[in-house]
Amino acid sequence: MFYFMISIGLVTAYIAGMHDGGTIMATAVSSRLFSARKAVLLAGLANFLGAVLLGTAVAYTISGDIIDTAAVLSGSRDMCCTFAVAAFAGAIVWNLITWRLKLPSSSSHTLIGSLIGSGIAAYGTVYIKWHLIFVKVILAMIISPILGFALGYLILKLEKRVLQNGTIVWSARINVLSKISSFLVAFSYGSNNSQKVMGIIAMGLAGYLGRAVFVPAWVVASCALALGLGTITGGYNMIKTVGMDICKIDTQNSFASQLSTISVVMTANVTGLPISVPQIITGSVMGVGTEKTPKAVNWAVSKKIIVAWIITIPISAAIGGAVYFLLRLL
Repeated sequence: MFYFMISIGLVTAYIAGMHDGGTIMATAVSSRLFSARKAVLLAGLANFLGAVLLGTAVAYTISGDIIDTAAVLSGSRDMCCTFAVAAFAGAIVWNLITWRLKLPSSSSHTLIGSLIGSGIAAYGTVYIKWHLIFVKVILAMIISPILGFALGYLILKLEKRVLQNGTIVWSARINVLSKISSFLVAFSYGSNNSQKVMGIIAMGLAGYLGRAVFVPAWVVASCALALGLGTITGGYNMIKTVGMDICKIDTQNSFASQLSTISVVMTANVTGLPISVPQIITGSVMGVGTEKTPKAVNWAVSKKIIVAWIITIPISAAIGGAVYFLLRLL
């Protein structure tokens, strides 16, 4: 079960890359900065580098601020591994469902929800740190896409004002800056998203080996590689939904959306908040669309996406708990 736990964790990172790869590069593709193929290759490389280079603050939030590690360390090895496997399996199920439906839900919140459900099933509600979940997950889930929306709106307004008398030279410069910012979006996503998997694997290792929670270098590297490969091989599914169906995206819109996303995600990486990068990207796209007129945004698609955000944590928690009970019966 120990090696299966690590393997299914890496599969979870891979599927997260498949699920979110199109979202993080959607504006770059729809604004024709990159072809879809070049975009996902660049995103996969950036995901790997971000995961390796930007630290493990989010991983320690996941391993210490969702479930009391005392419960994990005091339980049996088998229970600990089963708990981690159930968390990963529950996340995989919901991610595949939303990927198939082309819904840019949060693979991060799917994993957190499944972790909560599996934790309740394994250790009971008393060991769930509800107050920290409310602050670091629920509030962050609500505030981060709103910040993405507001910053996207304001940055695009500022960009248009600065460039209103700009020449074609400035248009070329914006294209270059947009390509750089596309890389940085994927770079920051790679760090934040891969660390959720790292954190759960670290919990499993701690419970199995009977030691304090620690994220070893081989876990960082393997999760980074799995996430990057997932983005490269499957990151096409959400490009149309985020980059074309919400509103029309051009180079100016794309740059403003990307700059907004980078600002929010980098702040979360430094503070250890396990936010959802696809939610922030989607919020920023709505913001840049609204800058011209609210009618420019396809609110029917937007409402569908927001509903997916809201139901992700409770549904994935239910799946994670159910998977744990099924595994215990085997």
